Amino acid sequence: MERNRDRRKVWWAVLISVALHVLIGLALAAIAGGARELTPAEEAPPVQLTMMDLPEETPPPTPPPLAPKNTLTTTVDPARKSAVAPNEKTFEANENSIAAAEKAATEKNFLPGQDGKERPFTNLEEHEQSFAQDGAAPQPTPAPTAPPKASPTPEQTVAPTPTPEPEVDQLALLTTTPTPIPSPPSTEEKTDVPTPTETPTPTPEPQATPPRPASTYRDLQQKTIIRGGINNRGRSAVNAVGTPLGRYKKQLEDAIGSRWYYFVNARADLATIGTTAISFEIGADGSVSNMRVTENTTTEATASIALRSIQETKFPPIPDDLLPTLPEGRFTMEETFTIFANR
Repeated sequence: MERNRDRRKVWWAVLISVALHVLIGLALAAIAGGARELTPAEEAPPVQLTMMDLPEETPPPTPPPLAPKNTLTTTVDPARKSAVAPNEKTFEANENSIAAAEKAATEKNFLPGQDGKERPFTNLEEHEQSFAQDGAAPQPTPAPTAPPKASPTPEQTVAPTPTPEPEVDQLALLTTTPTPIPSPPSTEEKTDVPTPTETPTPTPEPQATPPRPASTYRDLQQKTIIRGGINNRGRSAVNAVGTPLGRYKKQLEDAIGSRWYYFVNARADLATIGTTAISFEIGADGSVSNMRVTENTTTEATASIALRSIQETKFPPIPDDLLPTLPEGRFTMEETFTIFANR
């Protein structure tokens, strides 16, 4: 019984202590809240704005136009050259041309219909290769010269007539002293005899140098069979517009092709049937870099001939009108070399 009483007293003491602590905490909170309400709130300082004159921003330079992606390029033969550009500019080429086809359209595409051989290329005509020959150099026009003076020939030279000697009787008449001839007065001025001058030779007028004859290089082409979609009947051609890219690519192909046919003819024993594709880059000054073989279905000897054709070719610099349109100022090209069984 006494233990229960002691426990009750302890519990009551704990409850009373907790209640006192709660009351004291509430009282302190009430006092702190009242004091906070009596303290006036501090006003926030006004926002200050600073006006600054910024320098005028210069507009960024206009970026050069980018080269069109996936551009179709071709080569236009001078016989297919057109004086006006086509309405539909399907290809980029070295010259303008208007589309025409030898056969009626059978499919919906931008190529002409024609008969030919089954080849992986699109050749619109057929001819053998011819090496680059500049032809005869222009001869300078000879300058006009003064006509030579005529010199007397031995037949035209007249011999002097001998003077006859006088007789003795005739010499007697000449023994008298001759009357002296009076000299002219000293006040008389002497007249100088003019010295004859040579006639000046007329200077020839400079003449314009005749233009150098165009190169006669042509690559080997075999007319291929095409099922096209062009309705305009005529000699096979495509809608192409002459651009700096097309003209520069034509120069590169002519330079490489001339070396390729020379090496193939010189080392015909090493050339075998197949295709070699080589990719390379050309710098602004015409230098070659990053050359690699992307495809080779022939022997390494034939592939080395293709590599040599590019390495030993001196390429022209990139034209100024084409350089701004190329990414990083470099032209990337892939050239394909193919030898067929039945040429």
